[in-house]
Amino acid sequence: MTTAIAQQVCLQLDSRLTAAEAVLATGGMASPVLVAVVAEFRRKFAKTRPAVEGDAVPGQREAVFELEQAADSAKWAALADPGASEQIKLAVVAAHDSICWFKATGGLLDREYAEQDPLAS
Repeated sequence: MTTAIAQQVCLQLDSRLTAAEAVLATGGMASPVLVAVVAEFRRKFAKTRPAVEGDAVPGQREAVFELEQAADSAKWAALADPGASEQIKLAVVAAHDSICWFKATGGLLDREYAEQDPLAS
């Protein structure tokens, strides 16, 4: 994993996670459980980001896996929440997809493979 790509992925993930948090904050209908799971995703991101962005060292791949597990939990919590709006679900899934694509390919999720911007009006 190159450091430059990892940094771009983290910037993309941070942006998408911030967007998901903003939608959750204004959505009102999401369950407290979904809010808590997304908050845990943010905490895992804060914890693992230095390892993910850094030079290839022992533990980097494990940090990506740990972050992906948090992303998976957030995605499934969003999809299972009957009160979550479509906008909330898409925003959480978009954040999830950033780290999962990186784990699978080592690359940045670009528009060719990405879903439409979930927050576009």
